[in-house]
Amino acid sequence: MDLDERWERWRTRFSEADRDVCNLFHNRHLWVAMTQMWQDNADAIELNAIVQNWYIRLYVNTQCTGIRRECDSDTSTSSLENCLSELIKYPGMMNRARFEANVEANTDISAKFKHVNKLKFDDYAQSPSATDLDVDRVQADIDRLRSAAETTRKYTNKVLAHREFPPKPIRLSWVELDGALNAVGEVLKRYYMLWDAGIIKGNLTPELPPGWERPFQTAWCTEDFVSPSAHPLDKYLPPAANK
Repeated sequence: MDLDERWERWRTRFSEADRDVCNLFHNRHLWVAMTQMWQDNADAIELNAIVQNWYIRLYVNTQCTGIRRECDSDTSTSSLENCLSELIKYPGMMNRARFEANVEANTDISAKFKHVNKLKFDDYAQSPSATDLDVDRVQADIDRLRSAAETTRKYTNKVLAHREFPPKPIRLSWVELDGALNAVGEVLKRYYMLWDAGIIKGNLTPELPPGWERPFQTAWCTEDFVSPSAHPLDKYLPPAANK
């Protein structure tokens, strides 16, 4: 595989990581909004432990797994960490000449700003005159990812994905979970400029569309709703789509 092919594969993998990370930030936005609903209307909705714990498990499991996915060192994955490792392994696939050529070919950048965008490669080089990536800085960003996500990774591997025996107490705080996601987001935004020829990544958290909260403004069930019995659910199968 030549360097052009490696670069195109890198861009595909990074695009998948970008989409995944933005989805994790979207999840957190929803989580923050919903917990605000609970706090603002706690007496009226009578939120009980069954519902609240279910939401917490869904959120934590999803976020932990996603952070673990982006901090995966397996070379067969499209994780953010693996994208950075590829830059160290094959630094020649992205140098100043390729970066400037990509800026020149990017029709989203007006002619008067192309020179400014080309100078952004300085953020990745050892010096303004250097032609290659500073792989030591890339390694430092990998180390930062691993350090920030260490507790989240351990919690995911030994509590969520596996059941360690004999069990050892592993605690993950909300601060550690949010801190790990913040670190993933900051590193992704830094390397986004390589992916998109000097374009700076804006907010990772998408705005929620108007009306997203309407299902919560209306009761989900009538007063005479009866929860289905648990007994027949042991062998439950969804109704056939077409009968």
